[in-house]
Amino acid sequence: MKNVVAFLVALLVASGFVLLGCSPRAQEQSAAPDMPASLEALARHYAPVIIQAAASDQDFITAVNFDGDWVGSNNWENQPAGDLSAHVYFSVIETETHWYLFYSLFHPRDYTYDPCAESNGCHENDLESLELVVAKDGSLYGHPIALLTLAHSHIYLYPVDQTVKAGALKMAGRARLEGEHPVVWVQAFGHGIYGTPGIMWPARLLYRVRDRVVYRVGEQAEVPAGIPDEDARYQLVSIYETLWQHRTEMGPGRLFDQPFNYHGHVLPATLDGGNWQPDKANTPWGYNQEIGETLLRGDFFLDPAKAFSYFATVEGYLSQRYLFNPYLADLQ
Repeated sequence: MKNVVAFLVALLVASGFVLLGCSPRAQEQSAAPDMPASLEALARHYAPVIIQAAASDQDFITAVNFDGDWVGSNNWENQPAGDLSAHVYFSVIETETHWYLFYSLFHPRDYTYDPCAESNGCHENDLESLELVVAKDGSLYGHPIALLTLAHSHIYLYPVDQTVKAGALKMAGRARLEGEHPVVWVQAFGHGIYGTPGIMWPARLLYRVRDRVVYRVGEQAEVPAGIPDEDARYQLVSIYETLWQHRTEMGPGRLFDQPFNYHGHVLPATLDGGNWQPDKANTPWGYNQEIGETLLRGDFFLDPAKAFSYFATVEGYLSQRYLFNPYLADLQ
């Protein structure tokens, strides 16, 4: 009888099963921090309306691999012939009390009104971001309480409701919504993101308000029909499933560069760029704007509850215990 049991166990193991119900490979797959469908639906529900000022197709948002590769230092020269269909990178991180929805916009070129050789202001790649903080209230999607936008060297705070006050950041105005979707304005040339339209165009430029592309979330990524285009659609793309999976690809001729230490882990602070000013576009987890003496480079994205509690003052309890944060889980 013992020989029969031993034979059956061996047969089960050889067939890819183990006792206790699943194979090591199945256990490994089930442990992967896939994004729950409800959180992806949340990102779509609140996906921003993006009013992109546009002087040329260099202001069209697109995917980091728009040219068919994951190399950062050839994006400037590949921009004219690349696929400029619109993609917006997103992430959702969840605590006991809030969701942190992060959206990043990529442009292959950060350029200037004057020729790059004269302005000394151009650089290859541009990845600027915004964050919507959503409070849980027992409903399916909760309610948004604050919008934060990144523009160059600064982060701007735009409350959605009166429970949010200034912290380390001053209030830059009230966020505007189109239905449930926050509206943001993105500069031409340098692509800074703002929650109000007041500084879309430098006063000396001749471009008009209608020289823009208005992007909204859709099922398919579209290339704008031209300038203007009041209804172009972008596709959401997971930061975790794309950019984060390439985070070890650092160095000249690869996707990322400028390694930094985050709690003992080496991460890239920038996309690799060689044209004009090198390595000037931060990764979502590489921002060091407005961190003061309290935050670390990367906290804005990787530890958003800690960062938000520093940036703003919020009535009520703001939990810093994460229920879903695949990035910190990967760094354990």
